[in-house]
Amino acid sequence: MKAASSLVRLVSWNDEIARQHSQEISQLGYRVEASSLHGTSAYITHFSSLSPAIVLIDLDRLPSHGREVAIVLRRSKTTRHIPIVFAGGLEEKVARLHSELPDAVFTSWKQVKKALKQAITSPPIAPVHPVPHMQRWSHSSLTRKLGIFEKMDIALIGDMDGEIAEIIGELPEDAVLGSRITETTRLVLYVAHSLRETLAEVHHAQAHLPEGASFWIIHRKSAAKQRSDFNQNDVREAGLDGGFVDYKVCSVNSQWSGLKFARKKR
Repeated sequence: MKAASSLVRLVSWNDEIARQHSQEISQLGYRVEASSLHGTSAYITHFSSLSPAIVLIDLDRLPSHGREVAIVLRRSKTTRHIPIVFAGGLEEKVARLHSELPDAVFTSWKQVKKALKQAITSPPIAPVHPVPHMQRWSHSSLTRKLGIFEKMDIALIGDMDGEIAEIIGELPEDAVLGSRITETTRLVLYVAHSLRETLAEVHHAQAHLPEGASFWIIHRKSAAKQRSDFNQNDVREAGLDGGFVDYKVCSVNSQWSGLKFARKKR
């Protein structure tokens, strides 16, 4: 397949950087699509209809989002054979991804020309079928999944129909679960029943989250019996718009899920 006839679907979470990389890839003779992605549920439809020769994922910013895109692609029959190239990223993040997706191509941006050629000439024959993140943690205790440790001060804001304490269960030794944020709070559990509550909780975290602390927004799953007016993508976008970055997802129980945030590093 000639480069000039090949479409590269660039996935980047910064529009300015995406335009820069698009120009560089176009100069190599490829056609490039680099529009913003919205909504995990729409990924498969988008990539299936676009039918790119390669999916090129930028790991320099929000690598967890890039990983999510790759996992979704590999788990669908209609997209799993599309070659995936990861470019950039911190060494430890790249190493972790390589262990999950060994049939992808990993490269620096300086070597992207060689990597794209490799991906086209040697596409995956039997693509890896990665295990979803939440399934890998399905047998762990909820305290471990939430990141609750000994002697930790945790604040619970809101509740899941009065059952959060029962679901969390016994806390690690000397860990304390309170109902308000203090200077010693290291982890906050926000429970959101609506998009309005989600936005209010992000605003609350902006004003009250101590330096170095993180927080979860726990929300109903899309497939829950009681449907809500928002989903995980809305939660993620609310957090990102508020100046935070998400870096972990957790299944709380059959009806509730959580997304964990921290302040962006300066």
